[in-house]
Amino acid sequence: MKRKKARRTIRRKVRTGFTILGTILFFSSVIAVFEFVRINRASSGVVNDNILSINEERSLMESSEQFNLALLEMLGEETAPEDFSNSIHDSFVSTLENLPDNFTTEQENRYADSVRFAYAAYMQVVMEAPEIWEQGAAARQEWFFGRVQQYYSYLRNYINDLNSISNAALQANSEMMESTFFRSMMPAVAALIVGLIVILLFNAYLNYYVIKPVSKMGKGVKEFVRFGKDYNITFDNDDEISDLNDALTDLIDVHKTLKNK
Repeated sequence: MKRKKARRTIRRKVRTGFTILGTILFFSSVIAVFEFVRINRASSGVVNDNILSINEERSLMESSEQFNLALLEMLGEETAPEDFSNSIHDSFVSTLENLPDNFTTEQENRYADSVRFAYAAYMQVVMEAPEIWEQGAAARQEWFFGRVQQYYSYLRNYINDLNSISNAALQANSEMMESTFFRSMMPAVAALIVGLIVILLFNAYLNYYVIKPVSKMGKGVKEFVRFGKDYNITFDNDDEISDLNDALTDLIDVHKTLKNK
């Protein structure tokens, strides 16, 4: 028994075209959304770390400045400050120890070590206060504006350098976040381009397989009715258009037979 050949109907062709187009757009959109969310989370986390480190570094600068100004105000007192260094040590050291948790570059870690060494040297000089106070007001003035200010300048410069590095890292990561945003949108753009190409191809397909054959059949029928020309239109496709053309051919043949009788 001869097996019946499966027909490629127009409905099936149209459905297949739209299925392919929808599948391409769906998966490309899913990929674009997934990539955007992943990159956005990673970039946002890095930028947040940069902002936290910058804020902590400003806190270090403010606390060191307040301590140094308070020490300056005490120069006029005749008695040496007792345990004065404790007013900065705990908060400064705890903030300094938490900084690496928010660093995003190795350069920040290196400069953080420099801040630690500069702070240790500064506090070592501050610890000389009880001995200096016994030497009189002139010695206190010379000690503060000489040794203390020198080591405080080192500390302040290192904190400023660390802050500048963190700001540069923030700018770089922000620019990276902007570039990755456009990169994450590329699948969606590619899907849009592919979708437009598929639409153009599908439009060409409809014109070639549907509109053009129907127009050709309509023209053939008009010429038969108006001028009595033979209807000799044929199609190689095995679909509804071919069926319609065969029906028209049979109908015209019947009409010609009845007319001749």
